[in-house]
Amino acid sequence: MKTIATVLVLLACGPLLPAQTKPAVQLPPSVRLYEPKNLTPDRAANVALFVQNLVGVRVSWDNVPHAFVIRGTAQEQDMAEALVKRYDVPEAKVELTVYLVRASLAPAAPGREPQGGPVPAELKSAIDEMKGAFSYAHYTLWDAVVLQPKGNGGDMQGILPTADPKPYVYAIDCRLSGAVQSEAKTVNLGTFRFVLKMPTGDLESHISTSDLTVREGQKLVLGKIRLLARENADLFLVLTAKIY
Repeated sequence: MKTIATVLVLLACGPLLPAQTKPAVQLPPSVRLYEPKNLTPDRAANVALFVQNLVGVRVSWDNVPHAFVIRGTAQEQDMAEALVKRYDVPEAKVELTVYLVRASLAPAAPGREPQGGPVPAELKSAIDEMKGAFSYAHYTLWDAVVLQPKGNGGDMQGILPTADPKPYVYAIDCRLSGAVQSEAKTVNLGTFRFVLKMPTGDLESHISTSDLTVREGQKLVLGKIRLLARENADLFLVLTAKIY
């Protein structure tokens, strides 16, 4: 212990070394580096290819300096850098809400309370659409699942609220296709899959779609799943998106 303490004291009292700094790199006039503030390497590589194809200036992404390498005349460099900066902004985020709407064919049987609560007002247009196409007795909101996909998406599992000892179990797999369009307020889903496992046996049903474009404010009815006969009801999925 004494030896260690002595070494620590000597180190603490020793001369301070000057901090190392990055050596300045003198680039030729025909080359310029631009270090982005928000772009990830994968997204930056796509931006570099897009800008190069669009304006005809040599632009590439290099992971060593973590920067765009722009080659050309001063005017060409200015033009390419201005376009790169346009896309060097925080990536838009999306929040998807999956409303699980229970549509009952008849009033609940004696001794069984209807599952779910009132359908929120923001779903009125979707419910009106379903009322025009189907003849259900009433609609309730069984659950609302909020997804905040990152990267190319993700998946999750959950249990539908119920007083029964054997509940319905669901799984959602959502994959984004490309970046979220913040200006157009749209998100493209490469795939969206909802799987519902029944409380008895190994039965399951699913709703699956691909190449789906969702605009903010839309209420998309993705489909329905027939529940067990004892429920006398079906389950509808309504999807909405919020982009910020």
